[in-house]
Amino acid sequence: MNPQVRLHKSEQLDNLSLSGKALKKTLLSLKLINTLLGNHRHLGTALLNYCKANSTQKEFHIIDLGCGGGDCISYISKKLKKHNIKATFTGIDGNPTSIFLATQNNVDSLHINFIVANILTPDFMIPDCDVLISSHFMYHFRDKELILFLKQLQTKKVKRAIFSELNRNETAYYIFKLMSFMLPISGIAKKDGLLAIQRAFSIRELANIIQNTNSKHFEIIKKPFFRIIATIDI
Repeated sequence: MNPQVRLHKSEQLDNLSLSGKALKKTLLSLKLINTLLGNHRHLGTALLNYCKANSTQKEFHIIDLGCGGGDCISYISKKLKKHNIKATFTGIDGNPTSIFLATQNNVDSLHINFIVANILTPDFMIPDCDVLISSHFMYHFRDKELILFLKQLQTKKVKRAIFSELNRNETAYYIFKLMSFMLPISGIAKKDGLLAIQRAFSIRELANIIQNTNSKHFEIIKKPFFRIIATIDI
C-alpha cells in the first residue's frame, strides 16, 4: 500500500447486481464491523448533537446515501427516539437487493423509507432533506466529482451534511488485514475493506475538497480506529 496515493479501484460491492448469499453475508459483515469499531456510534452522536442544537425544529428528515442493508439508519433512528427527537429517514442505495433487505429489516418502521438510485450517476438528484449522512461512501467519488456533488447540495434545502469516512493510513491497512482473519466476516468484506482504506481520503485531501465548495463552515474530527467525521454546514 502507498499511503501517499489514493487508489481508484472498484470493490466487489460496487457491482450493483450483486445479490444472494454473498451480498447478504457481506452486509451482515459490514454491520458487525461498523458496530464493533464504533462507526454507527460516531455518526449517531454527530447527528444527535445537531438535532439537539436545533431543538426548536419539530421533526427532521434525514437521508442516508449508500445505505446498504439499512443498519445505520436503524441504529440512529433508535438513538434519536431515546432522546424524544422526531425524525423520518430515507435510505438510498444503487443495489436493488440491498434496498429489499433494508426494507425487510425495517418493515415495522413507518418513518423509514428506502429507494433505489445510483448516486454516482450525473443525473442523480438529491431529494430535499434537513441532514444528509453517509457512512464510508464519499470515497467513491473522485475529487472533482465530490466537489460538484457538494456544490449541488447548496441548491437544495439541505442544512448539514455529516460524513463518516475512513482515514487513509498504512497502519490501518495492516491492522485490518490482520484483524480480518479473526473476525467472522465474508471474503468480500475482507477484500473490499482493504480496498476501502486505500480509496479513502486523507484529512488534508478531504479538507481541500470541502474548501473548494464554498460551504459555510465545516469541521473534520478524528475518531478512534482511523476514522473521521466530517460535518459541513451547507
